[in-house]
Amino acid sequence: MNTKKLSVAALLSSTMGFMTTALAFPEYVAPTGASGCTDCHLTVEGEGFKPGILDAAKGGLPGLKEFLHPTPVKVGDTKPVLLPVNEHWDVTVGGLPLVIPLLVSDAEYDIFAINVATPTNGLPVKGAVISQELSDAQSNLPVVNFKWQPTAAHANKTYTVNFTAQEKGAGRKLLSNTVTTTITVWPKRQKQVTNISQFKVQRAQWDNNHLNLTGSVIFKSGLTTAQRNAALKSLDLNMRTNSGAIVGSALNLTVDASGSWKKSVPLKASNVPCIIKLEYEGLNASSSVKLHPKVCVQ
Repeated sequence: MNTKKLSVAALLSSTMGFMTTALAFPEYVAPTGASGCTDCHLTVEGEGFKPGILDAAKGGLPGLKEFLHPTPVKVGDTKPVLLPVNEHWDVTVGGLPLVIPLLVSDAEYDIFAINVATPTNGLPVKGAVISQELSDAQSNLPVVNFKWQPTAAHANKTYTVNFTAQEKGAGRKLLSNTVTTTITVWPKRQKQVTNISQFKVQRAQWDNNHLNLTGSVIFKSGLTTAQRNAALKSLDLNMRTNSGAIVGSALNLTVDASGSWKKSVPLKASNVPCIIKLEYEGLNASSSVKLHPKVCVQ
């Protein structure tokens, strides 16, 4: 057997199993179109691997073929840009599914696919759905929705999720920037009163001895204005630190016609939490506190 082919075959068998040494398997040479040692190795003696080859091998033979014979990128093609999303999202088991809108900007108006990865938490997004491409009414950019309904097995856990957009089509393969967010899954709500379908906190910031909070609520469908107002009068916002300590006293919220609310709570520097957890009609939400003191309450 040709020495060069032996070296390449050894590489393929070793990377397939994520090892550094293995017996040679010549049947891997022809499918990948490898022509010599230095296609994949750093030297003609077969020492070391070229950057990227081990990652390519994780995609099996197709991944190695693409590494060895990359599809040419069309002249003038630019990477798609995935726009930022909120840093943190909350979802409740048994409640409304989480929906994260993902907007993509691409100078050539290429079609694209959304990749979802959870690098530090395994794969919590089993059952998640990526919608068909739509058009965002405000920006007129393409948008797809990441939709996920967690189960009881996901409750009381926080997951890190990475999103990327990748071009599709002949000569189009560029990958966008990575957008990272976290998702906290709360257990099924226990309260029987369910005037509110969803409760959100958009921002928490400490400034001038005040904790300033903004968020929104979504009412259960079918409620009249009178029923909404009556519900709000009997509801209080409860605040805790990440470890469960109570922050301040229960607060009543004023919600405008669109469901948005704001609250400014007097709070000394020594009592400011690093992360604030909020509970409203049995629904939970959390947020890191922006501009918190250097030493904050865990």
